[in-house]
Amino acid sequence: MTTDMPEKDASFDPRSIEERNKELVLGISDQGWHPKQLTDKCSPGYQMHFGGEDLDLESLMDFMESIHKALPDLQFTINDVIAEGDKVVTRWTASGTHLADFQGVPPTRKHVRFTGITITRIEDGMIAEDWEEVDQLNFAQQFGAFSSDMF
Repeated sequence: MTTDMPEKDASFDPRSIEERNKELVLGISDQGWHPKQLTDKCSPGYQMHFGGEDLDLESLMDFMESIHKALPDLQFTINDVIAEGDKVVTRWTASGTHLADFQGVPPTRKHVRFTGITITRIEDGMIAEDWEEVDQLNFAQQFGAFSSDMF
């Protein structure tokens, strides 16, 4: 009697679920959360919880399109990544040059840098949900929405 070993099964993946989940999240981060890749990586029922609001996939794509337009050289650097079970936590830094209007703020032509932490939940190999905290005051100050001497 022969038994197929899991290693010979085409669907067998020796990596842990945490390793696969980290790979998914790091892959999308490497591409700067570009809207073109979101439909392939996020589930249809995707939700982002951000700043007291919930964004669906279409809203996230609209937001990321606008930020990529405003910061055409947008780059994300992952400073830390932790995975356990179906969740991946990333502490990240984003940076780019403000070259187009963003949420009513005209281009400053300045290089901006902001930080955040995202908790991502993976379901069936797709990003299903994110909880995101961004240093929004620093972000707004760099875009010229608030002067730094106001605080």
